[in-house]
Amino acid sequence: MRLTAFSDVSLRVMMLLASLDEGEKLSTQKIAEGVDTPYNHVAKSVAFLVNMGWLDSTRGRSGGVMLSSKGRTATVGEVLRKAEGDIPLIECEDENGYCPLDGGCKLRNVLGRAREAFYASLDTVIISDLPLSPARPAGPVPVEIGLGPLSPVGDEAFVSTASAEPARQSS
Repeated sequence: MRLTAFSDVSLRVMMLLASLDEGEKLSTQKIAEGVDTPYNHVAKSVAFLVNMGWLDSTRGRSGGVMLSSKGRTATVGEVLRKAEGDIPLIECEDENGYCPLDGGCKLRNVLGRAREAFYASLDTVIISDLPLSPARPAGPVPVEIGLGPLSPVGDEAFVSTASAEPARQSS
């Protein structure tokens, strides 16, 4: 099964916001930079996620977007069901809605059950559990969107050094 770009962007937006400290906000522009996706696509996903109650959005100078309490518990399956909609997995009809096998074909129903089984397998995966670090995402993205430079700790984790004091020079 292939997900739509809209679903992909929506999940990445939620994962990025889940990697921030609770209550921390980002502008839609910073989110677009953080998920490396055009602003218009991210704005559409953010509007959808706000409408579904998974994100909170505040306008103005101190505004931004953050995960809502409902968004912190949202599952991948739940978000995909809403973002993907009821688009058939196959386009078996012509432009007039005609299918030569319409009377005896069970393929559409079988594929519909398979899609639901796919979503059900993702109903236990909470999106806010997916980022590598609950405090900051790993990799170059946080630096690019102004969350501070990252320093490696161990083999897989990264920590932000944005709040570290600068080294003092001895005279």
